[in-house]
Formats: sequence, C-alpha cells, structure tokens
Amino acid sequence: MTIGIDLLSFSTSRYFFSLKSLANYRNVEYAKYYSGIGQMKMSVFPPNEDIVTLAIAASKRILTKVDDISSIDMLIFATESSFDLSKSAGIYVHHFLDLKPDCRVFDVKQACYSLTAAIQLAKNYVSAYPESKVLIIGSDIVKYSEESSGEPTQGGAAVAAIISKNPRLMSLEPYSSVYTRDIMDFWRPIYKNDALFDGKLSAQNYLESLKITFEKYLQKSGLKKEDVNYFCFHCPFCKMVKKAARLLSINNVDDTIIYNSIIGNSCSASLYISLISLLDNCPSDLTGKRVGMFSYGSGSVAEFFSGRIAENYRNVLFTEKHQNQLSSRSEISFKEYEAFRMDLPVNCCYENAGHVFLKTIEDDKRIYEILKNQL
Repeated sequence: MTIGIDLLSFSTSRYFFSLKSLANYRNVEYAKYYSGIGQMKMSVFPPNEDIVTLAIAASKRILTKVDDISSIDMLIFATESSFDLSKSAGIYVHHFLDLKPDCRVFDVKQACYSLTAAIQLAKNYVSAYPESKVLIIGSDIVKYSEESSGEPTQGGAAVAAIISKNPRLMSLEPYSSVYTRDIMDFWRPIYKNDALFDGKLSAQNYLESLKITFEKYLQKSGLKKEDVNYFCFHCPFCKMVKKAARLLSINNVDDTIIYNSIIGNSCSASLYISLISLLDNCPSDLTGKRVGMFSYGSGSVAEFFSGRIAENYRNVLFTEKHQNQLSSRSEISFKEYEAFRMDLPVNCCYENAGHVFLKTIEDDKRIYEILKNQL
C-alpha cells in the first residue's frame, strides 16, 4: 500500500500589487526586487479575505474530485497567521465544507514548516486507518511594515491536499531527514502584529539546514543525488530557491518558481505551490519521477523528503484553474495596497477568492457568510 498526496490545489487573492509599482513608490531600483529577490508581483488581500476564506476556496476545489467526502475524518490546518490562540481556524473550514461531525480538527504551527508537519501526521494516520482520508491545509497571509526589508516578499495563499492510500498524484517515500535547531531568525510574539526577523541569519540557516538534511536523506535512503529527478524548495522568495539549487549543484528549478514569483511568500503553502508549479508547468512527463522536497520553518525545523509522481497524474491536476486564477487577478493602486496592508476600512466592495467571505467581527467573534453567487 502506498500513501501520499491524492489531490492538491491552491487559492490566492483576486488582487496583486506589482513590484515595479512598489519600487517606484519606495524610490528603489526595480532590479533590487526582480534580480535581487526574484519577485515580480505579490498577492494582496482585501479586508474580507483571510486564511479561512482562502482555505475554504482551495478545499472546495479539491473536494470536487473526492468520491466519498465522508471518508475524510481528520482536518489539519497549518498556519503561522492565526488570529486566535485557542480556537482552530480549521473549525470554520470544517463547518463550511459540511464535513461529518466525527472528524478530528486541529491547527499545527512551526513557521513555514507546518504544512510538512501536517503531511507527516496525516501519512501516519492513514497508515493506521487505510480507509480514511485526511484533508490538510496550509494557509498564510504575509504582511510587513513599509520600513521592513521583507515588504517586497509579501504575499499569501492557501494550499489544500488530500492524503490517502493509493494516491493519484504523488506517493510519499518512507525516508526523510529532519534537522531542528533553536535559532532566532524569524519570530512574532503574541503582542506584535508584524514579524521580527534577521534575514541574513535566516538565509544562512536555511542553506545549512538544507545541506544537513539532504546529506542525511541520501544516507538513509541509499540514493545518490542523481536519483532525485526534480527538486522543490521552500520559497520565501525565488532568489532563495536559486541559492538552494546552487548549493546542491542542480539547475532544474525554473518550473517550480513560476507561481511563487507572482504570488509572493505564502509561508506554510509555499513549498507546495512550488510542487504545483512543477506539475502544472513542466512540459516533460513526470510519471514515476522522484521529486525531492525541502521544507524549512524558521526558528527552526527543516526536513528533506521525497515522493514519486503517479501514473496519469495529469488527470487530477487543476492546471487551467490555477493559471486562470492568476491571469485574471486585478492590479490595485498604491493607495489600495496601503489600505489592504494596514487593514484599513475600504469603501469599495472587493471580490473574494470564492465561496465564503469575512463579513464582520462582532464582540470579538468572526462572522463569515457564503457569497451570494455560491448559494
């Protein structure tokens, strides 16, 4: 019995802000963004959009290809953008997806590593209960202050996946390597709206963690580097992926960063958007190919693992929907960008990613409603 990713999709905002415009308003050369960090656009989010609404949109899409939704008896929500220290964001998603009541729901957190942690938990669960399916979601929205060097890396998205036996997309291999190290490269205390970070230290630790985990992965698996056909890396910004590729002396990562370069950093979702980008954009047939996956979460936990692409994997892709979603986004003005980034009230009614929107917050309770066109 194989276990792995049966379905995989992402959702992001209907709006973007160009890094050319950001460079103009911040009085910096555009090359600092395009060449320096490898980014062109960032997804930006109106006040009625949050990690829950994005998660619902991504999940709704993959559920259209699940034959028996009642087989989903666990939902794991991975995020570092949580708005509640007690209630799981997954509870809202469970409600709007109409999943059965006897379904475990909880959140996991460890910076950008958290969706990988969810995958490993889900894999072990399906191993114990082979007839079960697990819905895992990674959803994050990244915002920084204008004084921060992280501003041009902003972005956000939600990735939803079904973990099951006999997966139609990618089977997970049994060997992986994990490296944990206590380091203050990125953190957000509960009294802070914006994260604190040491970018130079984070990049250094990212690469050190990659070197350590990849070497241990090869030792555990008995494989050689040449046995890994494609590589996907956590992508806080695309230049970091290029540095990772140079470290391992590989050059086949261009297809993996197409989506991230115009979405921006999506934290827990970014590694899996890299995988989706590879699956959607690689012209070669990936059947049977081994894909190495490097996950990194500041603070820090890193893991290198791999999977094999299934036969007929293209039958369960959402390529057209992903590409239409990105190509149909609307560009916003700098004034709108500032309002979105600072969560200021806006007069115009902006479109939501789909299905559900955040209507209001009353008495510290978040109230969501189904969009009229979804009724």
